[in-house]
Amino acid sequence: MTVSVRVEEEYQELKNTTLEIAKSYSSSLYQANQSSEIITELLDEKIRLASQAIMLIEDKEDNQALQSISETFQIDQINLFSPAGEILYSTNEEQLGWKVYDDHPVNAFMTSGKTILIEEVRRDTEDGRLYKFGYAKNPDGSVVQLGILAENIQAILADFELSNLVNKIADRDDVQDVFFINNSYEIVSSNLNEMIGRNVEESELRTELAENRIEINRVQLSSGNYYRIAVPIFSENEKIGSLLLRWPTDKIVRAVTQIVLFGVGIFFIAILITGGILFYAYRKSKANIKIAYYDELTGLPNSKYLMDHLEDILGRTHKRKKAIFLLNFVRFDNFNMTYGYSYGNQILKKIVARIERNLEADEKIFRFDGDRFVIVFNDYQDQAALDARADQLLKLFEEPVLIGLEKQYLELQVAIVELARSHVSTDKLLQDATLAISHMKHHPTLKKIIFNDMMADNLKRQDQIVKALRKVISGKETAGFYLMFQPKLDLATNTIVGFEALARLKVAGLGNVPPDEFIAIAENELLIFDLGMTILQQACQFIQKLQQIGYANISVAVNISGHQLLREDFITKIKDCMCGHQDCKTLLEFEITESVLFDHYEQVNDILGEVKKMGIKTSLDDFGTGFSSYSRLEELQIENVKIDKLFIDKIIEVDEKHLILSDIISMSHKMGLQVIAEGVESEEQVVYLRKHHCDMIQGYHLSRPLFDDQALDFLRGFNKDKETN
Repeated sequence: MTVSVRVEEEYQELKNTTLEIAKSYSSSLYQANQSSEIITELLDEKIRLASQAIMLIEDKEDNQALQSISETFQIDQINLFSPAGEILYSTNEEQLGWKVYDDHPVNAFMTSGKTILIEEVRRDTEDGRLYKFGYAKNPDGSVVQLGILAENIQAILADFELSNLVNKIADRDDVQDVFFINNSYEIVSSNLNEMIGRNVEESELRTELAENRIEINRVQLSSGNYYRIAVPIFSENEKIGSLLLRWPTDKIVRAVTQIVLFGVGIFFIAILITGGILFYAYRKSKANIKIAYYDELTGLPNSKYLMDHLEDILGRTHKRKKAIFLLNFVRFDNFNMTYGYSYGNQILKKIVARIERNLEADEKIFRFDGDRFVIVFNDYQDQAALDARADQLLKLFEEPVLIGLEKQYLELQVAIVELARSHVSTDKLLQDATLAISHMKHHPTLKKIIFNDMMADNLKRQDQIVKALRKVISGKETAGFYLMFQPKLDLATNTIVGFEALARLKVAGLGNVPPDEFIAIAENELLIFDLGMTILQQACQFIQKLQQIGYANISVAVNISGHQLLREDFITKIKDCMCGHQDCKTLLEFEITESVLFDHYEQVNDILGEVKKMGIKTSLDDFGTGFSSYSRLEELQIENVKIDKLFIDKIIEVDEKHLILSDIISMSHKMGLQVIAEGVESEEQVVYLRKHHCDMIQGYHLSRPLFDDQALDFLRGFNKDKETN
């Protein structure tokens, strides 16, 4: 029974492969027929349009002119007939003076009531060559004849012929001969040219073709022994013929022979050693081991086997170096979502077959999870050897895998982990490999990576920052998160008119975390909206402090990220926040970056309009480095633009006549916008900005960011000095 089942599996695999090929062929045939019809219609339309266009050309009554028209419209032959049927002008001067006779196709058209006609391909009555002709009739009875050589048409349609589709199948290494046979038992196409056009005479084969059954039949021909399988081909639920494939018997015969020999050997061993009962127990135990330790789809050792294998390795002392390779196929889920899980499973089998063919003697492969595989590398010289082996694995998948007639390209990533003393468990070893793969997400160009401890340290650092941010948002941690305030100077009055609120974070064990780092983490972890609301609350509290000491007109700017701005409930949340800070609205200023406008201009502008109605001003931050479209800037619901530090730095780096900064300031003023220069660090920059009427400046030349009490003291001292002066 075992032998019978295994043999049947071999034959079934052969049937399945044939069906797979037939499905692909049927789909390709349908598309080819559709494409041929479209191209033929286009050729007819080309002749029709060309004939109509020629009728409108005034200087066509000249052989040279016709030749030029022929080249322009890519027409092989043009003849102008007189109303009496004589060729007066032609691209072929040998045709001049020729006259039509009664039963000629041209005469039939001239005597008909039609004004335009497109013929099927026929032979020219004079030179015998095949043409597709078209005709157009003038009101005076004269006729224009256009012809395209049939071989040119065939050249266009060549890619859609049955022979090409059949030859693609015949190119497979495992197929010997291919035939497409129509319902009249005629061989329409084959990789054997001498068979094309013949009729199937064998009665047994005719019966197979007529009954549409799929069977494997062994046939003996003078050229050798083959397995023959016929599969019906349908187009739009109508049978149009059958695909007949001949497979060499050698491969299956060898496989069947091995199966039979294996079965016989097992039978006699079982009889001689254990008898029937022990044989059953042996088979049962083997099946249980396979279920427990082997992957059903690929036949590879599974993750449980991997864990046990790695535990064994970690538990013993080895003189040779060992490492693992984690193979990750990027965006593999796309195949499952696009083509279905069955298709994805076929690709996985192709992946395994390709890797197994290229495994080295001291390597063992396991299916770890989904589209991930682990290779245990038992002996290597140094990291350079691991790097070289990773390159070999990557090279395996530079060529696509073939599924039926489809080619699919795969993108592989390889993470390498060397077994070290720190790996006290398989879980830690595999965790490091997975961490290395996740690290590659932030570096899209990387295809391979060797794990190091810094990756784990970075992950721990990110985890600490995330936990600290969650405490800030929940109100459990207030000391570690605070705002600093950088003053803004009005150049016209030489007084401080506002501050920009800048978020700062201090985490125990890490110290001060750079804003760029924790803001990026907050965005990735979807915490930025709640964090932004916390920043807004603290900014409003600072405004209230300003008002309490008599500064009722000092504004405070808060940065708003795209993630916050594009939230559906952004306006609602801002209004809720302002309920307790009504006096702050007119002193608040939101700063948004140009990048937010790229893909969401209309949506962002509508939101800014709602913000403006609330009395809150808006500034466009980092102006000049991204969106920078004056045509749309005029429509944007903002009051201020902040010129990026990049332009400010150029004041002392570039000759003044080459600067465009003054133009930016002037254009912004013309649109009714105030201009703020950020990153001002020298008196020379201040002088330039005053000269060109910049409204406000901000930067280290004026002051670094200050704690709230320092900011209040700075404001008192600076404005008091100016009042005294």
